[in-house]
Amino acid sequence: MSIRGALLIGVVGTWAFTAIASAETPQQQADKLFAEGRELLTVKKDAKAACEKFEAAISLDATATGTMLNLGLCYETLGKYASSIAWFRKAQAAASEAHLDEYESAAKDHTRIIAAKVPSLQITVSPAEAEVRIDGKKIATTDYGRVEVDPGAHEVVGTTTGKKKVVQTVDVPEGTSKPVTITFTENAVPVFVDRGKGRRRGALILGGIGVAALAFSGIYSYVQLGNWKDAGNDSSVTSKTQRDQNQDDIATQVQYVGTGAFILGCAAVVGAGVLYFTAPDKEQISDGTAFAPMITHDSFGLAASGRF
Repeated sequence: MSIRGALLIGVVGTWAFTAIASAETPQQQADKLFAEGRELLTVKKDAKAACEKFEAAISLDATATGTMLNLGLCYETLGKYASSIAWFRKAQAAASEAHLDEYESAAKDHTRIIAAKVPSLQITVSPAEAEVRIDGKKIATTDYGRVEVDPGAHEVVGTTTGKKKVVQTVDVPEGTSKPVTITFTENAVPVFVDRGKGRRRGALILGGIGVAALAFSGIYSYVQLGNWKDAGNDSSVTSKTQRDQNQDDIATQVQYVGTGAFILGCAAVVGAGVLYFTAPDKEQISDGTAFAPMITHDSFGLAASGRF
């Protein structure tokens, strides 16, 4: 083995060993993210960035009670009380199962403190089998009586078969409960997109050109046939040889011009047919668009929902 080859193997081997040695396990990554989140929350006072770190950590270690508690804390700091209390409840349950009395007590205390601050929505929907989503999250029918949300504006969307979706924007202040009634009154008007429209239009234009070329070929050949007969009977030309030559010239013109136009017309018509019948059909992209009231604590208006 050459010295260069030995050096190359040595470098690659060293790099591979270093990479393996420095690779972190998911648990180590979660611990690192947790530590970064704690620094952001307690030292830098950046609750938003801290929540992002804790969310990343919990995705790697879903059983970490301490991370759950800190998610509750940073969301509480941000005033997102529904998100906060949800994490405190998870932390309380996890701590109870793991017999972590201190964590369980802390989670209970925070839950009790912020419970009165959590706003909620009371959903009434008809028909009952309709689907309701709040900010994109599907709500279970068993939760319609009280859906805890963070303070602020929320988009409530109701959908059911054959009806326009209903969209409402509801603004819920801290510590309040608001009723939301969803009633479907209008039939859905499907929205279609015709992706083959341009191709079909082009096919019609090409087909028109083809028909025009065929028409030209027929008319031109008919006119030239008359000229060919006239050339054969032209009394001003005394030589039969010359009359035959004149007829041959006309026949040659018909062969190149008339036949060429005929072939072009046929090709255009066939091409148009292929384009037209292979064009994509209309595609439904939405079951309809809804106009629904927007309700906030200081305004009233209309919202449009759907894909255009």
